[in-house]
Amino acid sequence: MDLRLKGKIAVILASSAGIGKGVATVLAEEGCKIAICGRRMEKLQTAKKEIHGKTGKEVFAKTVDVSRAESLNDFFSAVYSEYGQIDILVNNAGGPPAGDSTSFTDRDYYAAFELSLMSVIRSCRIVLPKMKGQKFGRIITIASTSVKCVMEDMILSNTFRNAVVGFNKSLAIEAAIDGVRVHTLMPGPFMTDRVNELGGAAAKRERLSFNEWKKKAESNTPLRRFGSPEEIGQAVAFLSSELADYMNGTCIPVDGGILANVI
Repeated sequence: MDLRLKGKIAVILASSAGIGKGVATVLAEEGCKIAICGRRMEKLQTAKKEIHGKTGKEVFAKTVDVSRAESLNDFFSAVYSEYGQIDILVNNAGGPPAGDSTSFTDRDYYAAFELSLMSVIRSCRIVLPKMKGQKFGRIITIASTSVKCVMEDMILSNTFRNAVVGFNKSLAIEAAIDGVRVHTLMPGPFMTDRVNELGGAAAKRERLSFNEWKKKAESNTPLRRFGSPEEIGQAVAFLSSELADYMNGTCIPVDGGILANVI
């Protein structure tokens, strides 16, 4: 299927590894010019080289801390200088630390607020006026299945990712008439550094090796495996296309069926 994305400009936040890199790779394969970012230059340059080598497509890369307003502003200014416009924005960020409701200070809550919620709000605020002006835009945010079914010991993620969904739904209604579509994706367990981090901690608590924990965790999923980051990318690519124009404001799991919710 031709998604007709060739020549579109796509920005993918937190894309030097994991889901962000997987999304960037798929969009480049579909013909997009892409802009990627991350906090570590060495890791970012490796991702840029790998994506270009695999797809042959143009890749713009710049170091960014998505939790800081000035860093995001500098990044988007550089992207607009490089490409002139942005057609697709994929909001993504590393997850806040694990813990229960008494584990964190006010400072921890504010840091999670900046990382998980304000990074989305600020990025959308930058691109939305221009997307409205060009009468086309796609904004897709990578959240978590925790917005449908809260996760134990993940109080920060449970709190702020749900706020993201409320913001995105409001934005979808606000911007629809101007050709902008807004969606939230809820990834389940994917093979990423985040899963390695959380799985390693879980394995330690259960006195298992990581491989033992992984095998046990995968056996509890309907597909008996974790997803690959590119599988999120394929969902993003479809939602970014004009073929999905009548879809707006959705909150879609890409989780191998792990969510048992009916609605």
